[in-house]
Amino acid sequence: MKYNLYVGGYGTESIARVALRDGRMRVYETFPAVNASYLCLSPDGRRLYAVGETKRFRGEEGGSVQSYDILPGGGLTQTSMQPTHGVDPCHLSLAGDLLIASNYGSGSLSRYRLEEDGRIGAMLPLVRHEGSGPRPDRQAGPHVHQAQLTPSGWLAVSDLGLDSVFFYPAPEIAQDRPAAVRVRVPAGFGPRHCAFPRGMDVWYVLCELQSELLIYRGAPESAALIGRVPVGDGRTPNAPAALRLSPDQRLLAATGRGQNVISLFAIRENGMLAQLTEVSSRGDWPRDVQFTPDGKYLVCANQKDDSLTAFAVSDGRLEYCGSVRVASPACVLFAPRTAEFDGTQP
Repeated sequence: MKYNLYVGGYGTESIARVALRDGRMRVYETFPAVNASYLCLSPDGRRLYAVGETKRFRGEEGGSVQSYDILPGGGLTQTSMQPTHGVDPCHLSLAGDLLIASNYGSGSLSRYRLEEDGRIGAMLPLVRHEGSGPRPDRQAGPHVHQAQLTPSGWLAVSDLGLDSVFFYPAPEIAQDRPAAVRVRVPAGFGPRHCAFPRGMDVWYVLCELQSELLIYRGAPESAALIGRVPVGDGRTPNAPAALRLSPDQRLLAATGRGQNVISLFAIRENGMLAQLTEVSSRGDWPRDVQFTPDGKYLVCANQKDDSLTAFAVSDGRLEYCGSVRVASPACVLFAPRTAEFDGTQP
């Protein structure tokens, strides 16, 4: 089977269009975009959204977000661009008719109304976090790293700088000053990404400053930490980066950049985790990892050595298939529909 994917990263042509077939990959083309380090798709797969992870944009402090129409052959046509008024946007998600950007550098959320044609419309007031953490080198202020809708109707926002996950009720996300329920993680752990399996009251937090995967049970108001699992061997810093659920919600994949590893876990019926394998990412600084829509393959973005690596997922194992060169990749996004891109098989 052939899979179509977009890869975001760093540079001036930082979006790539790639195909994967039988574990082999081919880059078809790249598109002009400055530091498009995170991407997301509209639910119908017809539009692509990207951040521009910068400290300044058009002479002002902050980065940008942009929208693209996806052409029948897989090409991109840019349709809109807006400033974030927040520094270093590093994550994007959709919440109904809102586009939400997480600004790492300034610790804020940028929210935009989407027009009927998918263009990025009016920006709502910034949602700002305040405070600091115990690590002055990394937690002198808030550092929002991810915002995503949960199956139970919250917007979960990971703040590495404040050692917290903030939960905003979905119906209140568009308010000028939405109120949040705050769930604190252990001090100095630096939460980066979360995962919320469907139909379970257990959820997971991947921490960057302490190489651990935390397991929580319960709704935000009563959440309890029930487990801690290491990512990496614990002997050297690992700087975990990405946390991804498999399409069937039975597996969890995490990357560790310090040791250049991918950890694969099985989710038990009670929500606890069992490590199945931990393998080399076959590259340097695995920034992101993503399952194919059918869960048969895993693709890893190795930022520092300009490579994508592919692995077959089989009986709890990750079997290396091959790699392809992509400049400074940081995000892997599979198209949810099966429309063929231009070009022959890789």
